[in-house]
Amino acid sequence: MRRYRLRLLIESVPQAKYFVTGFLGFGAVGYIATRYLVSKLAFERIGFIETPVVPDFTALEDYGLALPHEVFIDRDRKVVVLLNRVNPDKRYMNSFVDAVMELVSKLGIEEAILIGGLDAKYREGSEEFRWLRTSRCTRELEAPLFMKGPYIVGPLASLLIAFELRGLPAIALFPYTEPERVDHRAAAKALEILGRIIGIEIDVSELISFAEYVEKIEKEVIEQSMTAAQRRESVMYM
Repeated sequence: MRRYRLRLLIESVPQAKYFVTGFLGFGAVGYIATRYLVSKLAFERIGFIETPVVPDFTALEDYGLALPHEVFIDRDRKVVVLLNRVNPDKRYMNSFVDAVMELVSKLGIEEAILIGGLDAKYREGSEEFRWLRTSRCTRELEAPLFMKGPYIVGPLASLLIAFELRGLPAIALFPYTEPERVDHRAAAKALEILGRIIGIEIDVSELISFAEYVEKIEKEVIEQSMTAAQRRESVMYM
């Protein structure tokens, strides 16, 4: 039967405190943040979640071929990250969730931190993000809770439900983002919040610099388009 399966590449399973993951949702915030985290802090790859269907793409990393769902750890900080290069197949979501829960159980995780993105149209003031937690989580953040009404969808929602049903503390972070763009600035905000939660310093300057570069290019493209449109209009009325 096709299903997701956890594969650890180490004989002795280390114990950790925090589990962090995100997905290719709005702004790709969860994916960018987790990928930057494991790269910037030089996390060790200790396993992966095997997919029910073999994907048709990969890339070369320092440790070898990149896989769709990879497990990394910082042993000193006791932080485990599941890096999802693709979203899990909806047809096998139950087995994906089971594989994640197996990982959380084996490593003795005490708290899960999930990273997503929230459409900026829901911003009500000057707040930079919203958040929510499962009933067993007692953590408080200085920001508005996720609003009532809009649905949380996708694998992040599936994991939140699983953590709630299993009575495991979990918190989800939702920096505001533009849904149709890859948002490095929102990912930087997520990592700033994450750093405060788990008590580590994460230098996000590279993400901010890249975001500023992209924003500069976008501004130039818009200005050039407006100039071209104005020229066409002036020609029409000559």
